[in-house]
Amino acid sequence: MTELATHHTLPAGPGLHELPAAGLHHVRLALARVAAGAGPITLQTHADEALVIVLDAPQGALIGAGDELFELPVRTSVFSDEPSAVYAPPDTRLQLHGPLLAAVFRSPATPEAAAFAAYAIRPEEVETVRRGSGNFTRRVRDILPASRPATRLLAGETINPPGNWSSSPPHKHDRHAPPEEVALEEIYLFRVQPEQGFGMQLSYSNDPPADRAIVVRDLDAVTIPAGYHPVVAGPGYGLYYLWCLAGQGRELQWYPDPAHAWVETS
Repeated sequence: MTELATHHTLPAGPGLHELPAAGLHHVRLALARVAAGAGPITLQTHADEALVIVLDAPQGALIGAGDELFELPVRTSVFSDEPSAVYAPPDTRLQLHGPLLAAVFRSPATPEAAAFAAYAIRPEEVETVRRGSGNFTRRVRDILPASRPATRLLAGETINPPGNWSSSPPHKHDRHAPPEEVALEEIYLFRVQPEQGFGMQLSYSNDPPADRAIVVRDLDAVTIPAGYHPVVAGPGYGLYYLWCLAGQGRELQWYPDPAHAWVETS
């Protein structure tokens, strides 16, 4: 049976908060919150590659990766400020200095990652594109596309205007049948503006038929092992989600639901 998406509410306090695996094998998420004046959060990547994405850094971010110390710019809002990030290969010691709110994605690396060095991705290096039309128009920022060094991870951000849909027409990427579809697990981490608002995550399968509707609020996360997974912002509320994928290869090739694919060409 297809494993549908699972909803998670992350703790609000300081520290490193790991998201349960919830059916995922290739990608994990931890939310790192470092208070002003507190010591850094330290972690080892071990056999994983990791991507640290800055969500909130009112004084700029300092992220250590092995012998490198990366200084990243101020980010006060994911809705208005472009992202920055640090990629770390296996066997790297990461240090996250506060005040900082960051997402830390990890995936078991392939042997090629041993040749990679840690590097920063800065706002001016992130491409932002407009996708969709009508009430499924949204902005997408590609943070870690397949063109950047990594062995499994792919990541970016999507911003829905109030009431708009994204990940639409609905698509999935749970079957490894290239070039038609590539198997990739995914995690969404949401922000809402104003933060008391909400959005909806739909998760469904056609074979066998099953569906689930999830209310998402600020700093909720959804793990997506399989299935179609469109998202909609509540009326009056901007909706942002950080997404990260990993699986069999790094080709972002999804399969649209044949029943709804016509929407994209209408």
